[in-house]
Amino acid sequence: MRPKGGDLIYRKWSTELRAGFGFRVQKICLDTGSGCPNRESLTSGGCVFCDSSGGGTGAWLRGESLEDQIARGMKSALGHYKAKACILYFQSYSATYGSPDRFIEAVERATVAARRFVPVVGLSVGTRPDLVHPWVVDYLTSLVRPDFQVWLELGVQTTDEKGLLWLRRGHDLKAVEDCLERCQDSPFSLCAHLIAGIPGEREDQLLRSARWLLDRGVSGLKFHPLYVLKDTPLEGLYRQGDFEPLSMEDYASKVAKVIDLEGSRFVVQRIAADVRGERLIAPKWIEDKNRVIAEIEGRLGCHSMEVKVPVS
Repeated sequence: MRPKGGDLIYRKWSTELRAGFGFRVQKICLDTGSGCPNRESLTSGGCVFCDSSGGGTGAWLRGESLEDQIARGMKSALGHYKAKACILYFQSYSATYGSPDRFIEAVERATVAARRFVPVVGLSVGTRPDLVHPWVVDYLTSLVRPDFQVWLELGVQTTDEKGLLWLRRGHDLKAVEDCLERCQDSPFSLCAHLIAGIPGEREDQLLRSARWLLDRGVSGLKFHPLYVLKDTPLEGLYRQGDFEPLSMEDYASKVAKVIDLEGSRFVVQRIAADVRGERLIAPKWIEDKNRVIAEIEGRLGCHSMEVKVPVS
């Protein structure tokens, strides 16, 4: 994937969205308080790295309705990003945990609320591989249209069985494989979340995980290092000296290697973590997202793929 000038280029989802629609499209992150089978409650249990917000905004615990969350998200999307359309992202916890009716009703409510601001051109659903039931596949399939993107985002994190155990994921690699087989002929797109820096993993585990997923139909990837949030089991391990986060240089090297060798096969939906403030214990370098991105791109000697945008 090297142009005539010799620079490596990679596919950024934001760029591809702009190319496809002709204008800025912004994700609106939503929290339905759906919970997770790997948690004791919304505020306790779960994976070693997961805090009470369930990997999302914490809006549900603050008592914000879907309509309130959308209004807040649109303020940023319209004011800062000048977006002309949105994708609804059911981010927190495991969005498909619970009854089909509850999830479908949430999607419909959110769509109605968002359309008061801008057109809704897509849906992205974050969940666990062991919660992709046949009804999930059928419902997402029914939503796919040429002008409406549907993404199923899977919290895979690693394809190393020992790594899954260390993270306390509550599922094995067979659950991931079964999920991908269930989705194999579906028209919606698959994006997998991957974590770098799990103790005891191979030096090239991030690349191994990416290749395993890409070979099974995944077309989008999200990367972040294993980081320590306040009030998580991982914080205890970190305080005891039993966990040491990756350096920025090591993380950048791992991600750059995946893009260098496999970048033509997937869309980069996220290349760095997006967390800051008092929730974050370590490593503090992830707060400077632009610096992390620059470090990765500098190692590649690359720029994101430039695609001509049609005139709207």
